[in-house]
Amino acid sequence: MTTSTATSAAWEALAQVYDPETELSIVAMGLVYGVEEADDGLTVRLTLTHPSCPMGGLIVEQAEAALAAIASPGHSARIELTFDPPWTPDLITEEGRRQLA
Repeated sequence: MTTSTATSAAWEALAQVYDPETELSIVAMGLVYGVEEADDGLTVRLTLTHPSCPMGGLIVEQAEAALAAIASPGHSARIELTFDPPWTPDLITEEGRRQLA
């Protein structure tokens, strides 16, 4: 399965959004569950470390801004916030683990 240019650009943009508490990107933290492309734009499934994460609003705002910066005219990029499945530290990428060490 190949990844489209829009999907790749979204992953790259989201990798520039950082969790202020860990200073890891939300991609390295494993907070991005997926990026799906449709005719009208992108949908990003995003979670937080906890439903009451004090930085949650900021993370979502920054992710929306990063996606808006790369969106094509006439195509939207929206965040679908989910807590299913719940985030666990096991979702941190290998690179993220190296950065935390």
